[in-house]
Amino acid sequence: MSAPAHRQLTRFDLVCLGINAVVGSSVFLFPGRLAGHLGSASPFAYALTALLLAPVALCFAEAASEHDRAGGPALYAHTEFGPGWGFAIGWLCWVTMIVAWAAVANGIASYLPWAAGRPEIGKAIACLAIGGFGAMNLRGLRLGATTTDLFTVAKLIPIGLIALAGLHALPAWRPQAPAEGWGPLGAACFLAYFAFQGFETVPVPAGEARDPKRDVPFAVLSALIGAAVLYVLVQIAALSLVPGLAVSERPLADAAAALMGPWGGTFVMAGAVVSMTGFVAGSALGGPRYLVALAEEGHLPKALAAPHPRFGTPSASIVWSTGCALAAALLLDFDGLVDFSNVVIGAQFLSTCAVVLSRRLRRSGRGPRALLGAAVPLAGIAATLWLSAQGGWLQVAACAVVLAAGFVLRACARPYSHPRPS
Repeated sequence: MSAPAHRQLTRFDLVCLGINAVVGSSVFLFPGRLAGHLGSASPFAYALTALLLAPVALCFAEAASEHDRAGGPALYAHTEFGPGWGFAIGWLCWVTMIVAWAAVANGIASYLPWAAGRPEIGKAIACLAIGGFGAMNLRGLRLGATTTDLFTVAKLIPIGLIALAGLHALPAWRPQAPAEGWGPLGAACFLAYFAFQGFETVPVPAGEARDPKRDVPFAVLSALIGAAVLYVLVQIAALSLVPGLAVSERPLADAAAALMGPWGGTFVMAGAVVSMTGFVAGSALGGPRYLVALAEEGHLPKALAAPHPRFGTPSASIVWSTGCALAAALLLDFDGLVDFSNVVIGAQFLSTCAVVLSRRLRRSGRGPRALLGAAVPLAGIAATLWLSAQGGWLQVAACAVVLAAGFVLRACARPYSHPRPS
């Protein structure tokens, strides 16, 4: 039996969506910062963080295998803990996506020499990218998914070349503990924590996937594992090719220049633009689907979930999300994103792990079997708490303010909202 007409996303589309969401701007910006924390041992930050996040990804894969509707972590929380908790997680998911969408769009201009020192051009480029991809996704899911696929493949070409150099340098890599000890490990993992975010967005458009219960878990795990291998090899390559990596402003461009000459640096700078533009394209595809899920569950006006009469896309959610991202692009930059994003992402990770823990305990009852079943979600909860604790309380306060604003909006929208029939 063929998939319904509205279910157009293939397994390949979902894998590309996940990899595109994970491998964005961080791979081009963080190698120097990580080297400043841990020196030659900096690849361990990526490896350790990926290991810590593995049980979280397994929880997302398990939760995704039981649902075939849009929403991701918001849907899981709603189903297990009720509508209030589901709204809280869904709202934070959407806000995080909007902030990341706008911030990375602002970062595109930093890799364009002709835009350097001209903030008005940078803002214009960001708005053009956000508006353009928003309009593209308004006209059809297939067009938006294909665009994301192409950008994902294109961005991996320059990064893959650096990773191959890292694979060649791997036998000669001799990591040493930092002179000041392993104290900076937490700060390094906090950066890597941000770099790995994105796999949690794969289940969001599950309602438009052909075989979501099989393809979504596969894509979630593929995104985390693929990014981990890529990041470690790229970091090793940068360490071997750039002696002053810790102070490099464009570490991968410097690594490519050392490897292939001046044209290599230019090639990787172009790759950075493609990578960040690809992230914007993926955000335009995935971000509005959070509003769709919240509208379907009766938290927000039902019009946000209504399909366009001609294109079949959730046009109202796309227009609202694009408009908010455009506004945020004029107010935000990349530097303030990491800490806030890590705190909000932590809430999503904790919630999904708690959902899986609750279900496993309910199914297995008591005894050794229950303890064994609880091991993975408990490991995910512990890892998320440790990684999130490396940030500060200011971001927690900001998260609380954003969450409170969401509940005010929910109360105001109640007359226009209709819950999904049970």
